[in-house]
Amino acid sequence: MRKSHSTNTGQPFWSKPETIHHLLDKDIVDSMNRGNEKCSSMMMMMDPHFEHQTNLYHIEWTNDDIGILLEGMFIRSLEILRNARPRNKLFKEEVVWQATPQFAEIAKLLGYDAHAIRHEVKQIMKKYGKSSEMDLLLEFHHWVGLFADMFKEQMNTKVTHINVFKNVLAQCQDHYELKVLLKQIGELMDDLYLEGYPRQALLESLTETINKA
Repeated sequence: MRKSHSTNTGQPFWSKPETIHHLLDKDIVDSMNRGNEKCSSMMMMMDPHFEHQTNLYHIEWTNDDIGILLEGMFIRSLEILRNARPRNKLFKEEVVWQATPQFAEIAKLLGYDAHAIRHEVKQIMKKYGKSSEMDLLLEFHHWVGLFADMFKEQMNTKVTHINVFKNVLAQCQDHYELKVLLKQIGELMDDLYLEGYPRQALLESLTETINKA
């Protein structure tokens, strides 16, 4: 969810702290401009949540709303793994997502053990003849790329090859998401090292990706 601040106070609830200001996707705006009957400009103008000058949609989120959203994300992910074919893009995306810190956090908020769910999912996938294992090296590069983009956005600094992991971790102490991602990367590096990949080469890849972001 993307939160921004509206400069228009046309509706009282728009300025409440619990209101999230969503920027409408381009395809929705294009549909409005084309006069699509399901989201025509006239219909949207009558919607008290919509601010047409900025194409923002304001939603006042309650704790119940957030709980429903998180539970829906969780259930949808499991349903995709159950129903989609392994070569399907959605299937691959859900396999990656279930390995992320975000999935673990949502599971925790819902009262589930993420490790137990991941293990059970793998066992169920085997019964369906599906593999939910990710190539470790591809997964490593995926998370390193994501980390590098976030690191540049929040820190905007270069790093050196000398004690790179320790130094990057020190810079991330006040940034929870960066620390969680770096921990994930560290665990993948340990697994790759056990598979025979040189640790120094992995650290150099981490350094180069951060500096090129």
